[in-house]
Amino acid sequence: MVERSGEEAPVASRRLSSLRLRILFLICLVAVPLSIERIMALLADRQDQIQSIKDDVRDLVRRATLAQLEGLTRARTVLDVVSRQAESLLEDPDTCLRFVTRLADQVAGIQGVFIATPEGDVKCAHAPLVMGVNIADRPFFRQALAAEDMFMTDLFFSGISGRNSVFLLRTERAPSGKPLAVAGIILDLQWLSRIAAGSAVESGAVVDVVGEGGAVLVRYPTLADVVEHRFPDHPLTRHIMAAEEGVVATIGYDGKERIFAFNRFEGLDLRVVVGIDTAKVLTPIDAKIQTTAIAYFAALGCFLLVSWFAAERIVITPIARLTRSVAAVGRGEADHVKDNNVAEFAPLVRAFNEMARRLSQRNSELRTMNGRLASLARTDGLTGLANRRTFDVQFSQDWVRARGDGAPLTLVMLDVDHFKAFNDARGHLSGDEALRGVARMLSAAATGTTHLVARYGGEEFIVLMSGVDLAAGRAFAEDVRRLLSEVAIAHPASPRRRLTASFGVASAIPTLDDSPDTLVAAADAALYEAKRSGRDRVVANTDRFAGGANGTFA
Repeated sequence: MVERSGEEAPVASRRLSSLRLRILFLICLVAVPLSIERIMALLADRQDQIQSIKDDVRDLVRRATLAQLEGLTRARTVLDVVSRQAESLLEDPDTCLRFVTRLADQVAGIQGVFIATPEGDVKCAHAPLVMGVNIADRPFFRQALAAEDMFMTDLFFSGISGRNSVFLLRTERAPSGKPLAVAGIILDLQWLSRIAAGSAVESGAVVDVVGEGGAVLVRYPTLADVVEHRFPDHPLTRHIMAAEEGVVATIGYDGKERIFAFNRFEGLDLRVVVGIDTAKVLTPIDAKIQTTAIAYFAALGCFLLVSWFAAERIVITPIARLTRSVAAVGRGEADHVKDNNVAEFAPLVRAFNEMARRLSQRNSELRTMNGRLASLARTDGLTGLANRRTFDVQFSQDWVRARGDGAPLTLVMLDVDHFKAFNDARGHLSGDEALRGVARMLSAAATGTTHLVARYGGEEFIVLMSGVDLAAGRAFAEDVRRLLSEVAIAHPASPRRRLTASFGVASAIPTLDDSPDTLVAAADAALYEAKRSGRDRVVANTDRFAGGANGTFA
């Protein structure tokens, strides 16, 4: 009997040890694939982070391009206006001088304006030093004469101004093609640099505006060895010149590795480049991956160690009880498997229930947040009105609807008069409050109607009126102008000593041959006429889709 007992004890011990080893082996069978999967997930997370950074830098370059495009579009518009009137302006030097001086002083992004004869004599310019200078031998002047449309120069050193400059030029021609005059705009590179700073200051990114041949016109943060220098053979230059837009990881002009996104301006050989420091971005990601991996494998090692000692109490015993309960059901001694009331399982059940409750709550919060984000995407942050994107979408939809119904579509475009002077006199905060006041008046005037009131850009607003003719649109504009006059917001830099606005109205019944842009252009031409004829007035474009000097205004 004694010998028999001595023989059974080692067997029981071997069985106990074997079961623990088997449990640990099973844990390892699960843990090893999970560990591999976790490592792959961390690497995938790193790639996702890099892709997210690329998406962010791509979004930054779009915003920076839009910001720069606003200034360049304004300069191109001014050049278009000046070139179309160049011949008549040359006939009246005094009027021409006042006109170009006002443009150079009032239009942001423009450093100067000049008009030259086809022989290269500068007859009209904002700067006295330029007057009378002959530029016929300048390469850019010969290129402008040869160009069919607007022409932008490369970065060059101006002997007159004594600094690097970039010109926008356009030759006004007779119907026969003979040159009548050459108008030029000198771009304000410092103003473009301020726009770049505004685009990058929150994100900590580097913003470059690169011209032909790798000439860096603008850079933020400013770096003397980069700005207004050429890098024709630089890797970054080769990448951005090879495509219209894209994302690339390469060395920047300052020698640092970055992830760059770039866009080209349509119609100009200019590219906006936004870069984020690669080391600054990837170092936290790699540190997070390393920390997560160490923590994960440390936890796994502790789990295996605890499992070795706790297998009998935590695993084997509950399994044995469950086995007995299942066996009892199998033998017909019970009609269900008993709940063994394992204390370790109860918190897990409660945790899953709590997790499900929180997940439901989180989904509700995400739906609410998505709704708010969608609203923000449609709304201008300063005025609370619809933004430009919302207007464009609604305008396209109403255009198609009006074309099918044969109904009129009317646009009222307004621009706050002397707004730059208002900001200079009273400050940007007062300027923002003034824009909000104008927005409130527009919203009040449109209350009870289906009119869409939107901020078009800067101090410009636009009202989309479906099913409304030109007379009603003009009446609406007069009401808003009257309201603004009655409020009498003080404007010390305005001739009327109060804040005013100019209004342009255009209307049409769309047809298959029309484009929505033509109606916008007609309203803009009417607005320009209101500005030109004295401001603080409503001008309606009575010719269908006519604008500029060819339009008929009332």
